[in-house]
Amino acid sequence: MTAVAGAPDAVRSLIKGSLDHPALLDRLGDEDDFARAGIGSGELIRIALSLEEELGRPLRDEELLGLTSVRAVAVLIGAEGN
Repeated sequence: MTAVAGAPDAVRSLIKGSLDHPALLDRLGDEDDFARAGIGSGELIRIALSLEEELGRPLRDEELLGLTSVRAVAVLIGAEGN
């Protein structure tokens, strides 16, 4: 797993601030699955809460279920880099 430059730094910063071990994110590529990487449910809840604050609205159920990778977070907030 290697970091990929696709997702903007702001997206990675948002996620990193929600992790118990922020250095873990440095080893993840944009497509790597959070659960397989060892990111727990409590951390996913914090990511979701940070996203809700960023978006200024609650996340829908399908959006919550889709929080599986850095890329998914970037797409959700409209910050995916190409």
